[in-house]
Amino acid sequence: MDQYYLQDSRNYVGNDVLWWKKGGAGYTTDLREAEVYSKDAAVRKHECRESDIPWPKDYIDARTRPAVDFQYIKRDEALAGTGITLKKPQKLRKDVSMCIGCGRFMSDKQRYTSNCPHCGADNHP
Repeated sequence: MDQYYLQDSRNYVGNDVLWWKKGGAGYTTDLREAEVYSKDAAVRKHECRESDIPWPKDYIDARTRPAVDFQYIKRDEALAGTGITLKKPQKLRKDVSMCIGCGRFMSDKQRYTSNCPHCGADNHP
């Protein structure tokens, strides 16, 4: 028997496709929660709403990849009891711009909005 997933092609979540959820309970990006239709049922749904696209299940299953949604993970919870202590990120150093004419340091504001206050050189990117 041919099996199909039904895509709601009106929207995406990031790069993920939205599929009809089991029991018509909305939409999902998780194929484990997606409804599987017969060819006839998928075609009927598409004929009622052209934005619902039938995809062969075997085709889609061969192109899935595992992914982790950051909404469902908590670093503190995951590392609790592991003995791992994360280092605090170091503060990034501010980029320093130098005038191409005289070599003196310039603020970002000077670099992007005016010529060098020392020699008048145009340093705009």
